[in-house]
Amino acid sequence: MGRSGKAKVGLMMLLLTVSMLVPRHRVGAAITCEQVTYLLIPCISYGVFGGTVAPSCCTGIKTLDAAAKTTEDRRKKCNCIKEGAAKIPGLNYDRVNEIPAKCGTTCPYKVTPDVDCSK
Repeated sequence: MGRSGKAKVGLMMLLLTVSMLVPRHRVGAAITCEQVTYLLIPCISYGVFGGTVAPSCCTGIKTLDAAAKTTEDRRKKCNCIKEGAAKIPGLNYDRVNEIPAKCGTTCPYKVTPDVDCSK
């Protein structure tokens, strides 16, 4: 990985760390954005660079799926993913949307910058 690639990874990790430190308001949802971010960090590399999906990414996705028990949880998870993805420079949304199938699971929506998480 060249200097530019290392800089992008460093920037992504900094953004994710900062986003984890920002307090989030909880309104009845059991899932927090901090949990979503933590569990999906291993997926960033594939979303930006491609290659192989890390097993820890699949574990994170499956853990989130199991934790999202209510409609409110699923909406919260969707919004956290949408907001977090928007902060990652160079993220390829086509690759992001391939991840669930590569992990042997499904996602009821396509992750895009304008996904409507209320539905």
